[in-house]
Amino acid sequence: MGDFINIIQKIQSDKNYFIELVEKMNPLINKYMRLLYKDEKDDVRSELFLALWEAILKMEYFDNEGQCINYLTNALKNKFYELYRKSAKVHDNEYLAENTVFLDVPNIEDPYLEYILRSDLENIVNQYSGKKKKICLNIIETDQSDLEIAEIYNVSKQYVNRLRRFIYNKLKDQYI
Repeated sequence: MGDFINIIQKIQSDKNYFIELVEKMNPLINKYMRLLYKDEKDDVRSELFLALWEAILKMEYFDNEGQCINYLTNALKNKFYELYRKSAKVHDNEYLAENTVFLDVPNIEDPYLEYILRSDLENIVNQYSGKKKKICLNIIETDQSDLEIAEIYNVSKQYVNRLRRFIYNKLKDQYI
């Protein structure tokens, strides 16, 4: 029998052998930890250990060495994807919260200030034409995410984000 099969069988009888499996899977765990660079390393490591532990408990068959390795690898990969999606969502929201100072002023008390802001935004948008202008208008007038706008206009999320930052920086230069 293979090395992984022996370790898994030992874990089924004595939980202390889990450390051996962690040592064998450590290169893959370290890889996923590096890829989630924005989060706490210890938290990510613990989450991946937990995913590995849950995979061992759910395993019903371990006849083939390749199947065992594939099962454990997929468990870690799925946990990584879950953590990555959560991390991306949190960090995207943090970025938007830091950079949405100007356009998220829904009701400006002074109509003159609102007019000035609108005219400045209009001047920024009128620098462009075609699809770029439509994207800028969508950024300003709707509350859609960069991904939603990118899907509408069939462009990349980064492109929409770059336009959004350009608008914010222009306003920041004028008002600060």
